[in-house]
Amino acid sequence: MRGTFIALALIFSCATANAQNWDPRYPVCQMLYSPVTMSDCRFETMEQCRASTRGLYAQCMENPYFAGTPDDRRRPRRRHHYQ
Repeated sequence: MRGTFIALALIFSCATANAQNWDPRYPVCQMLYSPVTMSDCRFETMEQCRASTRGLYAQCMENPYFAGTPDDRRRPRRRHHYQ
């Protein structure tokens, strides 16, 4: 009985763990607060995020896991021309 209770407690405690879903490609994230809190990191600017947040129980914030500047992503790849 005691082992069963410990096993169930372990299973339920693991089931409620959430993975981080912060996208390092975008500098701004939106936190949506509902029965389940979700982050949506797909915004280039705070203004884009705020426009999407209107009327929702949400907030915009800087992405703490942002991996670079927007200019880094837009830089075209170098093409090598072999002769």
